[in-house]
Amino acid sequence: MVTKQDDGGFYLGADVLNNTQKNFANQVEFLWQNAYEPIQLTRDEERQNSGSEHKILSLLGAKMKSSELAIADRLEQALSTPTANANNLIDINTLTSTGTLGSISGSTVTAWQATVTTSGAFVTQGLSDMTTATYAVSASATVDNPTHYVTTKTIFQKFEQTRLPLERIANGTTSANAGFVNLSFKGKPVIYGNYIAAGYMYGLNMNYIKLAVDTMTDFVTTDFLTPVNQTVRVAYILWRGQLWTDNRRRQFQLNSIT
Repeated sequence: MVTKQDDGGFYLGADVLNNTQKNFANQVEFLWQNAYEPIQLTRDEERQNSGSEHKILSLLGAKMKSSELAIADRLEQALSTPTANANNLIDINTLTSTGTLGSISGSTVTAWQATVTTSGAFVTQGLSDMTTATYAVSASATVDNPTHYVTTKTIFQKFEQTRLPLERIANGTTSANAGFVNLSFKGKPVIYGNYIAAGYMYGLNMNYIKLAVDTMTDFVTTDFLTPVNQTVRVAYILWRGQLWTDNRRRQFQLNSIT
């Protein structure tokens, strides 16, 4: 949605009503992306793992588990930051910037821009930058606010350190505890990812961010096939989907945080 609709109004009795509606939106196209992970068994491995008396582990089960973990890790990385060979899979760094996203360029459609702020030392300006960016992308104090704040483990720790002075020691107990497991900002969770780019924090409104997944290619495992020139069998775990948004300006990123 590019502009707020304002085609209605108030009327009395038999007043003539406006029956036209101006264009208030742009169409944007997102392309599907595919990911895969192989599961390979050689004939030697199958024979060495046959039977049950001397088998140490289920080789097929172990290889499938390894491939499942690998494709999940691959997708987390590609959804967190621009990744080589990820082709068209959109990451949250790109989604919260001002350049091209999908088929629309943010440089030509200003409504198709997130709020991008160059920050600095978190200890001195981190909280104020988070506050300013939150208000910049919010419709009001309670409408269309960020629902999640995502950052790196390092910045998460810096945010936690700003909360430590708020700890309280209760009398009447012999136990003491330090640190926090769950952190929030304006009542919304602050979390960290394994592959968020260094120095970044994102304010995301998940009401406008979706992960589209092809239901017929949602981590499906293909049949095992044997190449004509090898004594191996190979199957693939396949995934097809895309990260997309229909309201980019409700998102923000802080970068260059130290």
